[in-house]
Amino acid sequence: HILAAMENPKAFVNWQAVQKILENETTVGIGATLLFNAEGALLTSAGDVNSEHIISALMGNIWKSYKESLSDMKFMLLDCEEGKLGVCGIGRFRLCMYTNSFKFPFGLLKAKIDRLVAKLDKPLSSVF
Repeated sequence: HILAAMENPKAFVNWQAVQKILENETTVGIGATLLFNAEGALLTSAGDVNSEHIISALMGNIWKSYKESLSDMKFMLLDCEEGKLGVCGIGRFRLCMYTNSFKFPFGLLKAKIDRLVAKLDKPLSSVF
């Protein structure tokens, strides 16, 4: 089994590089960016991350519930009591970005997530 893993190095993720990308993209207006697995377990985050474990667990469950009824769902935008939130899938992972500002436009939030997905899609989509 070790030989098989060595022959397929794309199965590994450089989490330090992923963390750096998240930090660079979590700019003014963005409260935090989270990367979690399909079950909602937080893998890495950047920004104001006081309740990142709760958010990732909730979003993992919400994503799973909607995905069961909407199998072609690729993106979700939510208007919440304390701001706005966007979630999308990248391979086996989920990416969540949120803002605490009601004035932050949904279009800009989606564009920021799309840009982040473009940077992370290749390394994360190859993980099996």
